[in-house]
Amino acid sequence: MQRFTLGAVAALFVFAAAQAAAQMHGHMDMAPDERQQLDFPPMMRAHMLGNMRSHFVALQEIIAALASSDGAKAGRIARERLGVESPNAAACVKPKDGGMTAMGDMAAMMAHHMPEEMRAIGLTMHESASAFADVAEKIPPGGDLKPALAALAQVTQNCAACHAAYKLR
Repeated sequence: MQRFTLGAVAALFVFAAAQAAAQMHGHMDMAPDERQQLDFPPMMRAHMLGNMRSHFVALQEIIAALASSDGAKAGRIARERLGVESPNAAACVKPKDGGMTAMGDMAAMMAHHMPEEMRAIGLTMHESASAFADVAEKIPPGGDLKPALAALAQVTQNCAACHAAYKLR
């Protein structure tokens, strides 16, 4: 039953991603695209797209780890690659002193160009990934995956919210 549930969740995730991609390309919905268009410098755009692809691969690896009942691995992936302490979160986390000196050059550039609302959605995604990691790491072998799947749904909900609100030019 647990494998069926995880398989159904994975299938829904893939379907939702395919549907979102089709909508972004105008194949399913001819409504005007009202997302805020962001005009980032080319190097920053490439960096952000690379981050998003990395996030997507991490989500795929998390789902695969959960499918293998390896909550510890799923949690580790989330914490290291998506969590608030991960390198990819740097542009979403404001330095405590209010300055950009604690960030790398690219993270500082992204933080400067990113709308505050986008940064807030990104930070919430990274925080929810850390919360997911906390839940997933506690799953014993063969344990109940439902709490981890619910926490993972919060992560992907934030991804969907950002992609629904913003687009890169």
